[in-house]
Amino acid sequence: MPVPLPRLASLAAVLALSMASVASAQNASVLAENLQRQLNVEDAQFRQSFFANTPIADRLLLDGGGTARFGFSIIDNARSQEQLQYTYDLRLFMRAELDGAFRFFGRLRFLYDNWEYTGTLGLGPDPREDGWQWPIGEVYWGEFDLAGLVQSRQGKRPADFNLIVRGGRNYVIWAQGLVFSNYAYALETELKLGDLTITGMLAESAGYDTVDWDTSRPGYDTDTSRLFSGAKLEWTGIAGHRPFVYYLWQQDMNGGQQATLFPTTLFPVPTTFDYNSGYVGFGSSGSLGPQMVYRSEFAWEYGNTLSDPLDPTNPVTLTQPQVTNDISAGAGVVGLTWLARDAGDTRADAQFLAGTGSSARLDSGTTFGGIAPGATDHSFNSLGYINTGLALSPEPANLFCPSLGVSSNLLPTHSLFSELRLGVTGFLFMKMDNGAPISVLTVPGGSNLVGGEVDVLLDWRISSDLNLNLRYGIFLPNTSVFFPGEGGARDFFYSGLTYAF
Repeated sequence: MPVPLPRLASLAAVLALSMASVASAQNASVLAENLQRQLNVEDAQFRQSFFANTPIADRLLLDGGGTARFGFSIIDNARSQEQLQYTYDLRLFMRAELDGAFRFFGRLRFLYDNWEYTGTLGLGPDPREDGWQWPIGEVYWGEFDLAGLVQSRQGKRPADFNLIVRGGRNYVIWAQGLVFSNYAYALETELKLGDLTITGMLAESAGYDTVDWDTSRPGYDTDTSRLFSGAKLEWTGIAGHRPFVYYLWQQDMNGGQQATLFPTTLFPVPTTFDYNSGYVGFGSSGSLGPQMVYRSEFAWEYGNTLSDPLDPTNPVTLTQPQVTNDISAGAGVVGLTWLARDAGDTRADAQFLAGTGSSARLDSGTTFGGIAPGATDHSFNSLGYINTGLALSPEPANLFCPSLGVSSNLLPTHSLFSELRLGVTGFLFMKMDNGAPISVLTVPGGSNLVGGEVDVLLDWRISSDLNLNLRYGIFLPNTSVFFPGEGGARDFFYSGLTYAF
């Protein structure tokens, strides 16, 4: 017996509201993870600079220490309800280097999170995210540097040839981070031949520290296993510029995972997950004169994914057979930084991010609510990271996001405040296709404008061992593109005090 149209519409509405509730529940934990990714990128860049500028005076160098950080965050979920997060973070590190050629770095992380849902339990992070977080072994890798070995033996580093091999668990940033910027168990090789540098990588995402783009998959934030393999060619023969091209393949190691979504409802949805993708990219970084530096990366994504198991037009089960669909998507990012080169190290940063989307999807990255059977998937998905703010923090899929920021040390001559830096950044969020979804749940169709955001950063190195970090972001939405109850302003506040020893 056919199901009456009013009942069919109500069932579809229930499923849509269920998706909205799931998205609201995931929101705060994803935003907290994005803040951690910002800190991870900054940490990885600092460590790279530290190793590059540390001379080796003796054959063996041993160093150790740690940091203790207390962090407090106030995070609004999709319904503008506050959730509080207290973070207690102790990290202990050790590094060793022999003959400038054999290096080891290891860091243990003892991280305890305490969430207060303030009456929003069920719309906040998974309760499993309370308490001790894993793994304790956060970063550990070993590296061999052939040029360093030659220098230690012969007193001179070869200028036109080098081989570096690094393996272990690390935070890896591929190119400018558009297609991969994440924790991984990685083997990386870097071969320098004159002005040409060839980089190879074989890496598996570090499950518990990786948030998958498919948030409909059970274990998306605790058990994500994707295998990456690829190579990058970089040319340094043009003064002031470093153009590159690369190829990176992603194999879904969770592929074939099956689950029944909404199992307690009258219409459970059995779902199989599988998403395999390749990325062909190019870009460059360098300087445009003495005060302007730039960075860029553009990528085309191809591959295959399973289609959406949900079919609201099926009057019996609301489900449909899943088929394999092709992927054809793209994204790009361009950044410009103007350096005033004054006493306050004033700088202005402009960034432009754009990615394609698919109107044949209900959600930009998930399998449930994903691509319709038979349609080519134009939604760009990756494990990369590009800063799109604190409060909304959307992914590149179907997004056009220009941003402009200014930062400076306001009192560079004052002894106490010489290391106090203040920055302000504004973001604009627009849909490339107003009929396609972005990674944040919105109403299909209507306006392309999603909203805008302003982020403020205050970083104060009070002493050589003590640092205060404050970050605040507020997202001001275009209420017409959000579902009822989700069109309010969203705030994100973070304060952290770090002691280094």
